[in-house]
Amino acid sequence: MDDRELGQRIAYWRRRRGLTQEIFADRLGRSKSWVEKIERGARSAGRLAMLDLVCEVLRIDLATLIGEEPRRRAAICLPDPQVERIQSALERYSFPSRDDRAADLGAVSRQLEHAWTAFEFADYDIVSLVLPALIEDAQHIHDIVKSEQSARLLTEVYQIAASTLRKLGEHSLAWLAGDRGITLARQSGDMASVVATGFRIANALLSMGRSQQAQTLNVSLAENLQPEANNEADRALYGHVLLQGAIAAATAGNAAAVRDLTNEAADAARYVSPNNNHYRLAFNYTNVLLHQVGALLALGEGGRAIEVAEQIDPEQIRMLRRERRAALLVDTARAYSQTGNRDQAIRQLIEAETVAAREVQCRPLAQATIADLLRRCQSTPPLGLAQLAERAGVRI
Repeated sequence: MDDRELGQRIAYWRRRRGLTQEIFADRLGRSKSWVEKIERGARSAGRLAMLDLVCEVLRIDLATLIGEEPRRRAAICLPDPQVERIQSALERYSFPSRDDRAADLGAVSRQLEHAWTAFEFADYDIVSLVLPALIEDAQHIHDIVKSEQSARLLTEVYQIAASTLRKLGEHSLAWLAGDRGITLARQSGDMASVVATGFRIANALLSMGRSQQAQTLNVSLAENLQPEANNEADRALYGHVLLQGAIAAATAGNAAAVRDLTNEAADAARYVSPNNNHYRLAFNYTNVLLHQVGALLALGEGGRAIEVAEQIDPEQIRMLRRERRAALLVDTARAYSQTGNRDQAIRQLIEAETVAAREVQCRPLAQATIADLLRRCQSTPPLGLAQLAERAGVRI
């Protein structure tokens, strides 16, 4: 992000908080002229210490300020050699060959099931280890068989690759995996497969700071799926894509679109059984509330995000897969940090780690939250935060 874009986002959040340039400058300990130059992009505010102060005054975290998710910063779950192997597999464009390997669709399906199970437990290091061979095997089989079943299998492999890479902060590779998948899905003419892959492309775009494009893509996908969503699985997919659109709209600052998309998703949830796992999305009304927390957080409404999180039935939370439960706790930690409640933010992160350690230790967004909390400590950080940072490989 260049100085002009950053200045525009600072100005946007200043206005959202109802601050004049004079008041904002006073709270930063700077002059009104300095703020004017920053907001015009005539001067850089890119130093981390200054951005931390700006975020503190505006009551947002750095990811919210810049409108994009942090990239991979630690190699705990995804070391560089593993990234290179995944990239090499995704960039492979092959043709049928006389290969000694048998075209065993069942074996690859079992590998994919294992990878999805690991993902739902937030065991991202396991997923990243199996991804290169899984991608190559699925590509190899489709090269030979060229059937609807092999195409559907390979498309789903690209889907889990995109979701995992986005979680771990490799946003460009997540986009590449999604792009490979949607090309294949469109060739098959399966709209549900197109949509299930397409929203992952939108999420990669969102992670890279392209919120408006992500919102537009998600809404378009939902509109194209709706006429065909005449069964529970497709209704679940439809509702989930609406929620992804709501998160993108929130990142773009469009509160009205967030409300409309979330309400429509809640309506779709009425026609979906609460314990389903269609398309590996586990869409239900509880997940609507989880995404509402995320949307409010992206809108800079940390206090309201906490209120919604506290209203979710604890029993329904316990029924969620570990990845979702831990992600909710990370979002709630960010909301507490946004409202200045450091101790509660730390407690939420530690609880998230007990639910799914890798959601905290591997996910750059969680690592950035830990780093934000560390930087805001005026002296020695609390022992719990210091130990958490050590486990997550966070240094400042």
